[in-house]
Amino acid sequence: MGIADRDYARNAPDRASGPRMSTLSFNTLLIILNISVFILGRTPVNAPVEIRWGTAWNSGVPREVRQKGVTLDALLPVPGMRDVFYRPIVTPITGPEGQPVRDLTTGQPVAGQIGQERWTRRPLFDAYGHFSTGKALVDGQVWRFLTFQFLHADVVHLMFNMLGLWFFGGLVEQFLGRKRYLVFYLACGVFGAVTYLLLNLVGYTMPGKYASYLPFLLVNDPYTPLIGASAGVFGVLMAAAYIAPKAIVDVMFVLPMRLKTAVYIFLGLAVLNLFRGGSNAGGDAAHVGGAIAGYYCIRNTHVLRNILGAVGLGERGSRRGNAPGNVGGSRIMKPSGAQKMDAEVDRILEKVKKEGLSSLTAGERSFLKQASKEAPDF
Repeated sequence: MGIADRDYARNAPDRASGPRMSTLSFNTLLIILNISVFILGRTPVNAPVEIRWGTAWNSGVPREVRQKGVTLDALLPVPGMRDVFYRPIVTPITGPEGQPVRDLTTGQPVAGQIGQERWTRRPLFDAYGHFSTGKALVDGQVWRFLTFQFLHADVVHLMFNMLGLWFFGGLVEQFLGRKRYLVFYLACGVFGAVTYLLLNLVGYTMPGKYASYLPFLLVNDPYTPLIGASAGVFGVLMAAAYIAPKAIVDVMFVLPMRLKTAVYIFLGLAVLNLFRGGSNAGGDAAHVGGAIAGYYCIRNTHVLRNILGAVGLGERGSRRGNAPGNVGGSRIMKPSGAQKMDAEVDRILEKVKKEGLSSLTAGERSFLKQASKEAPDF
């Protein structure tokens, strides 16, 4: 049985019979893109720009009063928020009878602050690429569900995420194919952002006396930035643990452990930190969300195919309702070379499942890498 006829590759187009140029895998392109964005972000191109940081209203201010507010030009620092400033929003104070309260000395109406129009200066990429509940939901900037996945805070942040892709992304891409892996990775990142948004939205809007009793909620400011590829990487780890659960990996390059065990330990630590509301709880919310999406999608790959179809990137032709290798009831015959390659890929993947990655010879690793580059875009 060829790789295109496996359950996870059903409905894929047949491999072309003619020669094809070797191309970089999407996983490799993904690593190159992340590193390139990081390097470019350290150049003058990524100069700081001023962006709006949302409007914060004083508690209990009615909507009709907010609409009458006037924003002053004064720019003042927001207490407890580094590099965030605000312009006061004020409205005349009225007495019991609705008459404006006036200053006894000048006779001018006395204005009271009812809110803050906040601003900050951030590097260009971060300013327009990071994710936050406020930017995505309140300001409607939905592109941030994707762009935040390609930004990293520092070299260590980038390094750990790219190592995860380097060691495990290729295996998942070989299992899914280029297009499905693209959808899989981005979907895990998006679901990580959605998880962060929901927990932050509920935690921020719920009264404090209730929020403090409920674990997992994020009570931080809705404009707090979220960046990094970790949500997608956690999805990749969950998929790799499903594909090759018995593979032996060296955790932190020291402790040998089965891949499935290591991945679930990492996930458990993220859940624990989110439960406790520890440092980087927001990041761990995205990690958990990405892991959930990875767990589901790798077991339900038809969802990835449906997404590809919805955006116009679906497979050419359909095998639904036919036996593997048939289109419209006609058997598709492959060249013998393609059949041999499929058979060898099948054998290697089965070996990985049963004996782990460490069981592969140098030749088998090389063959699997080359087959990944030449796999059809399904």
